[in-house]
Amino acid sequence: MVRFRHIPPTQFLKGFEAAARLESFSRAAEELGLSQSAISHQMRLLEGHIGQPLFLRIGREVRLTDAGRDYQRTVRQCLELMEAGYRRLEPYRKPGSVVIYAPRDFARRWLLHRLPSLTQAVPACEPWLDTSGTPVDFETMEVDLAIIYAEEPPEGHESLLIARDRLSPLAAPALVKALREPADLLGLALIHCEHDLGWADWFARAGIETDKLWRGSNFSDGDLGLAAAELSQGIALGSLPLAEAALTSGALVQPYAQIIEARRAWYAVSTPDRLADADVRGAWDWLAGQAEALSLEG
Repeated sequence: MVRFRHIPPTQFLKGFEAAARLESFSRAAEELGLSQSAISHQMRLLEGHIGQPLFLRIGREVRLTDAGRDYQRTVRQCLELMEAGYRRLEPYRKPGSVVIYAPRDFARRWLLHRLPSLTQAVPACEPWLDTSGTPVDFETMEVDLAIIYAEEPPEGHESLLIARDRLSPLAAPALVKALREPADLLGLALIHCEHDLGWADWFARAGIETDKLWRGSNFSDGDLGLAAAELSQGIALGSLPLAEAALTSGALVQPYAQIIEARRAWYAVSTPDRLADADVRGAWDWLAGQAEALSLEG
């Protein structure tokens, strides 16, 4: 059986979408740069292809039939998807394009402010960040490098440890003024982020027993949790690697030295064929340099 045999020519679909939206063959023709008779002819061919009327013709205006309204939704979605797919191809036309997948919080807090360093180290590299959250599959996706947050890197890939995650209370300077001992945190709103360790683990590390840790907001995104802390909405048990820039600028302060080590870490992963590209290899080597600098600082 021939696949997609019920799909009419694309120019018919574009004409249908315009005519359905504008409720006029003449206005659709003007928008598409065609004659009114050409659009009218296309719509008759389209209806013949589908096997039922899509329009009610009322004088010079047209109205969609029930079937036409249903088909309009499908056609609009398909055309928008095709247009979006075309726009996504634009980076591939640029020489040196390197597609880097990363979790949104890592891209926002760790990678974004380092991009000038990457482009300085690898001038031909044109980074394209993908933070869609789609599970990475190098066989089916156009991804050159992927940053993952995991206990171990996946087998069968080239991997590089970027940073192990370490968690500690982080707060805006205005809130830190009231803090003297770790127990002082119990009187404040605590910001909860989705880590494999939580506030109970940190208080245990600080030698404090408590079961009253539920006040405050919860965030599934580490970046938003840190942003809430920067806005003095509470004290975050935040990731020190992600909070590096905020700590350097003074937007956040680490009031206590107690740190807990998360089980997961950030790894860069790729494949030998991707790394055979000079620009991808350059970005990989740059990441290795950044990781080495972090290990020396830690």
